[in-house]
Amino acid sequence: MASRVASTRCARARATSTSTTTRWTTARASRSSATRARDGANVLFDHVELESDGEGRERVALREGGWRTWTWRGYACNYISAGESNDGPIVTLVHGFGAHSYHWRYTIPALARAGYRVYALCMLGYGWSPKVEEKYCMEFWGQQVIDFSKEVAGASPTDKTVIAGNSIGALAALYAASTSPESCKGLCLVNSAGNFEPDAAPGPEKKTLAQRAVGDAREMDAVESKSFVDAIREQFSRLVATGIFYSTKFRIKQILQQVYEFEVDDDLVRSIDLAAQDPGAIDTFYQLSLAGSRTKVKAGDLLADYDGALMLLWGEKDPWMTPTKAARIREIKPNALYAPVLGGHCPHDDAPTESNAELLKWLATLP
Repeated sequence: MASRVASTRCARARATSTSTTTRWTTARASRSSATRARDGANVLFDHVELESDGEGRERVALREGGWRTWTWRGYACNYISAGESNDGPIVTLVHGFGAHSYHWRYTIPALARAGYRVYALCMLGYGWSPKVEEKYCMEFWGQQVIDFSKEVAGASPTDKTVIAGNSIGALAALYAASTSPESCKGLCLVNSAGNFEPDAAPGPEKKTLAQRAVGDAREMDAVESKSFVDAIREQFSRLVATGIFYSTKFRIKQILQQVYEFEVDDDLVRSIDLAAQDPGAIDTFYQLSLAGSRTKVKAGDLLADYDGALMLLWGEKDPWMTPTKAARIREIKPNALYAPVLGGHCPHDDAPTESNAELLKWLATLP
């Protein structure tokens, strides 16, 4: 099995590296409204450029300078939008640890072409958003998702959004959906982080790179009980260990390959590397590593409080968030739709065709 997957990865990598990328230049603001009305496909993508990957799948093209900005608490946070002129429901997309809005590169055009209004946020501290030292926690990011969905996407009691989140972004999405039901009508958890066991403390039950940002508060209590010097040494060691992820393209790709079943291409690696080059990135990453200790809400409590439509889009080959976690979530919410796909921790990017099909099928069932 391992050799077959390795062969598949190599074949896909060769296809990606040797194929010619086709790009479509989008409509620009300088074009007349009449021209834009005639060119409906381009109107969907006023603020992005699209390309096809080595397998002919449509996706957002990487833009090293980022996309649009929205000022939140004084910070110009980046986001990607598409299909704003559509009549369909709003869909808000929330990335995971170490990722950004571009991680939804396959999802954005698929949803926009299906008639949805799509908004993907770079949470503060990630991607093209500012790297600043804040007291990051799930409540912090969850509130940002709520504000973004209302202020940018236009979610309201009469025009609610569906929120989809991956990894720790799923926890932020869960917080937003649970605490702001007046603006959210559906929630899609994509290989969600979080400990949903009855006696769990805030944060996940495992210690992996992507889960450091939502670590077990009980562990942090142990750290804080040490001397000041020991605590600083502990945090510095953790920063160095996890900072390796951002230090070189080789390490980034190596870690991605641990949790991807198929697709790890150069643009994805480059997009993560770009964020690591921002001023203040290292200090910000240190603050991100403390988010778990600052988080007070429990994933299980948020889930129990949520009373809307729920989908679990799950990459079955995820070595971190295995299908066992999805089964536990379904014990709490037996009416949740479980949609497994052949993919890893980020199935929306790893297995986009299957993931988009499942997501669109579920979205079509919502009122």
